[in-house]
Amino acid sequence: MLSTKILSSAIAGTSAMTLFSYLVSESKNKNFREPEILSQLIKRLPIQNSKTSADISGWCAHYTVGIIFVALYHELWKETKIKPSITSGITLGALSGLVGIGTWQGIFGMHPNPPSKNLKKYFKHLMIAHMVFGAFSAISYKLTGIDKRKNEND
Repeated sequence: MLSTKILSSAIAGTSAMTLFSYLVSESKNKNFREPEILSQLIKRLPIQNSKTSADISGWCAHYTVGIIFVALYHELWKETKIKPSITSGITLGALSGLVGIGTWQGIFGMHPNPPSKNLKKYFKHLMIAHMVFGAFSAISYKLTGIDKRKNEND
């Protein structure tokens, strides 16, 4: 039951972040769409990848990272006095944004053929997008409340 809570919260947060990124991309006529950028990076690797497999891999990687972040949030919420709230979600999202920016910097720096991208603007967007992720993950986590007595060993 607890893994369902983590999974549903991760899906809610990642979906909200993705929707935010798609809306900002449309309004600014820029590509801030994380799954598409991941797909581009995968497709541009020296190994052969079909567009379909690169697209699927990009989306899977994006949601997998969301699950990992929410699993870490869960441990923090469970083991400390910090509780799931919009404030803690935004704060954790900002911390996740720093991790995400560092990871993206490494990926773009090591990639043999990265797509052309204004990384400063992308990273600014990525920070805000992660804050959206954190807020929606925390809201969803709180809304999927599970009786603590039933799950003390989880």
